[in-house]
Amino acid sequence: MINSSNRDKFLKGDKPKEVTVTKVSDLDVTHRQANMERLWRYRMMWDALLPFRMRRKRNKDYFNGNQWGDFVMDPKTCKPITEEQSIINQGKIPLKNNLISATVNSILGVFRNSYGKPEVIARNLDNQLIGEMNTCMAEYIYQTLRVKELDAKSLLEFIISGLVVQVTDYQWDDEKGRNEEVFEFVNSSRVFLNWGVEDPRGLDINTIGVVMDMTIDEVKQRFARSRAQAKAIEDIYKLTSKGYLSEVYRTFVQPNTKNLDFFVPANPKACRVIQAWERQVEECYLVHDHMFGTIDKYPISDKKEIEQMIKEREMDIEYNGYDYEKCRIEEPEYHTETYWYVRYLSPLGDVLYEGRTPFNHKSHPFTVCMGHLIDGEIHSFVENIIDQQRYINRLITLIDFILGASAKGVLVFPENAIPKGMSKADIAEQWTSYNGIIFANLKPGVALPQQISAQASSVGLSEMLQVQMNMLPNVSGVHGAMQGKEPKSNTASSLYAQQAQNSQVNVADLLESFLEFRTARDYKALKIAPQCYDAPFYINLIGREYDKAAHWWNPEIAAEADIYVNLSESNNTAVYRMINNQIMIKAMEMGLVDFETVLQSGAIPNSEKLLTIIERRKKQLQQEQAMQQAAMMQGQAQGQAMAESGASEAEILQAGADTAREALQRELGEEPDEKTMSMLNQALAG
Repeated sequence: MINSSNRDKFLKGDKPKEVTVTKVSDLDVTHRQANMERLWRYRMMWDALLPFRMRRKRNKDYFNGNQWGDFVMDPKTCKPITEEQSIINQGKIPLKNNLISATVNSILGVFRNSYGKPEVIARNLDNQLIGEMNTCMAEYIYQTLRVKELDAKSLLEFIISGLVVQVTDYQWDDEKGRNEEVFEFVNSSRVFLNWGVEDPRGLDINTIGVVMDMTIDEVKQRFARSRAQAKAIEDIYKLTSKGYLSEVYRTFVQPNTKNLDFFVPANPKACRVIQAWERQVEECYLVHDHMFGTIDKYPISDKKEIEQMIKEREMDIEYNGYDYEKCRIEEPEYHTETYWYVRYLSPLGDVLYEGRTPFNHKSHPFTVCMGHLIDGEIHSFVENIIDQQRYINRLITLIDFILGASAKGVLVFPENAIPKGMSKADIAEQWTSYNGIIFANLKPGVALPQQISAQASSVGLSEMLQVQMNMLPNVSGVHGAMQGKEPKSNTASSLYAQQAQNSQVNVADLLESFLEFRTARDYKALKIAPQCYDAPFYINLIGREYDKAAHWWNPEIAAEADIYVNLSESNNTAVYRMINNQIMIKAMEMGLVDFETVLQSGAIPNSEKLLTIIERRKKQLQQEQAMQQAAMMQGQAQGQAMAESGASEAEILQAGADTAREALQRELGEEPDEKTMSMLNQALAG
């Protein structure tokens, strides 16, 4: 009869086939040609995202204040120049008022104030302790990797470009001497995807990769498994210098530096590594074994072995008299299995590593979030408010033009009124001098000298500027209450709080999309945690209370657990902390909770220090009570012995007090105080 050990032949139980460091010259012809075809296909995917990268650069420039960088046609040379240069050529200064940066920073502030931590829940109600154990692991990862700061910068990338990518992996930590999980931020301008991605969740991504620039030491540390492989890596990247790659790819593509970005790193000392994950398909058979209650996958090449296994099972059933329906094996069913396959290639097709996904979640390590994905195009939040920013800058510059061209204190002095002995320069000097005197020889009908200050006519520019300034919050959804601006007079605090709450509705879609991104990333992190932390250990956390058993990480139990991740919203605001403290203090006054509970559940300053002091004081009181009890028992025992020998009551009490005093003095190392002795005397007398 077939046993469970024979089921290791299934595809899902096979160790993924790997190819380690192999120079392109050592590959067979088929493999070599396939790698070159893949590289060109990846480059085409990279080129397809060129419009996205151009939009990202423009959005980034506007956020950073470079808001006059768009190109216009120079009317004199008929060549494209930047708007900034065009304004400078006219003798003016290009002005700007960067409102995009303030708007984005307001969203980042809201995100930081409402940053939630992961809470893991087991889908089986009987295994909630497993969920709490995974919650401890998730919080350990958050504290170790400082994930809050990483997420804030990732959200900034999401707001600017509309695409955020992170890698969830684990690697050896030399400082701790063990594997540790890592969250790597990926520059979205280095990412390439397959064509036709339209699902905002990324479920239709079949190919995803990133171009990486690493030092030669980093490449050897990551991919070399022997000294020979380290030497092979050195040989590979001796040929992939910037000059050599430029010459190679100029043979096949146009001499345009944009086409070289995919293969050639900007830093001549960097090593370009192309990481690509692809969803592949492999044929197999599904076999339903009723005896073991399993549906397993067999390689397509094992058809004869499967038939032989079915015959052996039928013979066992007939010989032993088993129930056929409960023990039979059904005929194999043809099936195609999908799996993820990773390749790390050099620009010339050398293999650094390739193999099936090693992760428990059976997918790639990337977590992707695409905002405003419509018809395969990715657009961002910043892109929507650039037009308002440009118009505001244009109006400010026009107003400056008008003010610069208007008359400001121009002196009109008739030439026939210039007195003898004074030149025009003397008149100009006297006119601007303190207590200056000019003797004028005025004739009848000649106008007096006068100074003209013409009022600039803005033709409604100030009103138009104000309209655009007011339109920007409406377009972006970031209003004054959300930015923390001072409210108008006579505005009720409850009304202002409601306005601040309502203003967040306008950016709720953006923040919720990023929340889903974090949830997907944390799920992958917890699925590979048993691979990374493959030995039990105690997770020591600060700031939250968990069941003591949940602090012990068990990788075997965690690997089998069916979990889902929920990111609870944080209420770490001044108003929330004030209300929470008021509720806890009121409960303490009513006798419902003690002071320690208030310190643990409230937001009291220096609560950890106070709890430590209280705990130390408790232990000290317990020790004193124990010593008093021991001294009292010793004194009572001596008094009982003296009573049996005929001593008076006064003598017995005095002897008991002396004995207790001596015992306490030995324990404390000093003379006990009067209060303690009074309590002992009362106890002995009682």
